[in-house]
Amino acid sequence: MKQAAKMWNISERRIINLIKDNRIPGAFKNGMCWSIPSDTHKPIDKRSSYSKTIEDKKLVVIAGINSDIGISLTAILLEAGYRIIGLYQKGSQISDALKQNNIALMEVDYFNRNQLLEVTNSFQEDIFGFVFMEIYFHLEDTLNFDYDKFEDSFKVNVFAANLLVRELVKKMNYESSIVMVNSIEAYRGSFGASAYASSQAAKVNLVQTFANIFTEMYGVRINSVMAGWIGGVMESDDTFNKAKDTIPMKRLGNPEEIADDIFLMLTRHKYTNGSSLVSDGGYLSMDSQSRTEDLDSGKFYKILDKYFSETKKGSNMWIISTMMENEWNEEPAERKFIQSNFDAAERGVKIKRIFLFHKKDARLFKTNPYIKRYLASNKISSHFVDLEELKRKKPELISIIQNGWIGIDDYALLVDLPSDGTSRGYVTMNKLEIEKAHNCFLELEKMAQPLKDILK
Repeated sequence: MKQAAKMWNISERRIINLIKDNRIPGAFKNGMCWSIPSDTHKPIDKRSSYSKTIEDKKLVVIAGINSDIGISLTAILLEAGYRIIGLYQKGSQISDALKQNNIALMEVDYFNRNQLLEVTNSFQEDIFGFVFMEIYFHLEDTLNFDYDKFEDSFKVNVFAANLLVRELVKKMNYESSIVMVNSIEAYRGSFGASAYASSQAAKVNLVQTFANIFTEMYGVRINSVMAGWIGGVMESDDTFNKAKDTIPMKRLGNPEEIADDIFLMLTRHKYTNGSSLVSDGGYLSMDSQSRTEDLDSGKFYKILDKYFSETKKGSNMWIISTMMENEWNEEPAERKFIQSNFDAAERGVKIKRIFLFHKKDARLFKTNPYIKRYLASNKISSHFVDLEELKRKKPELISIIQNGWIGIDDYALLVDLPSDGTSRGYVTMNKLEIEKAHNCFLELEKMAQPLKDILK
């Protein structure tokens, strides 16, 4: 205690009080003496007021600095007078915007625990703030799942985050703050990235747990910013563009907006702790997108077969067929899919199918062997709607129908995509999309007539 009191220039009585308050991590009683780790940072007096000015250019560590959000946050911090240590994954390309004074860049391997420990041990000064925004994202193939990639996602998104917080918090004090950047997929899950979504959910719990532990121990605040659909380089992705329709603000977020939220959480919000700030344009207040990525023919037909084979007796299928070029051909996958229609009907699944084409083109389908099977079946309801009539009477339905779809009760919609050779379709469980499609089907039923009357 005498050594610590001299090193920190405080009284031994103050040391005793700090130990009683559990403010000196690692301190333990050894006989009549207290042993205190020599590298422990001096705890700041909790009674001191929070400084509103930046003195001596306080240090902020950013893990994942070379992301769009990281670059934007760096600009904000530098303008406010902070110094920055930026960590980036080994082998990553670094933006020229980060190569400037007051930014120390450090290459790290987030998969290597020992190397991360070496890096954190190399920091010799007090740290004002730490932001973890490194992301490992892998789009999964559910039918050919990569378990190594799943584990890699947790190594970076959770394990590295846990290590960095636990090591860097030792160099922080009562004025310090930690911000973890998470994704709103932590709350909704994901069709194509279960590892990413579940690891983000784990980080939400880590933030709350760290707040319980480290606020009492070191006096730091720790919170998270939950980012929604963010534009930038990802804006060229069709999935991100389609997401706009499910966001009340009808646009993607900007990296600068998320960076600003992080800055405020890091430097302001002084009584906020263990909380998650959702920055998603209102997305979570809407029904989730809840859909797969666009699937190629192989994956799409596998999913079609799964749904048709597992749908139970008494369920309802309501189907719109727009007679696309990739329908009713002799491909093995298409033949198997059509057979699955009849197998489901034999099991007691109630199937209604509406064929949508120009009435003048009916002669093109009269000899199609698959169409003939539908006409001969007494267990599948097959009807027809003239495309020309639809355009005249209900043109607003065209944009909903698009290339056709298969609805299953009120829980799934299997959507066809144009036959352009890239993607065949996708599956959605978005309640809004399913409801819109089902209402469209009911409107079409009012206009429909038996298919056999058209092809007789």
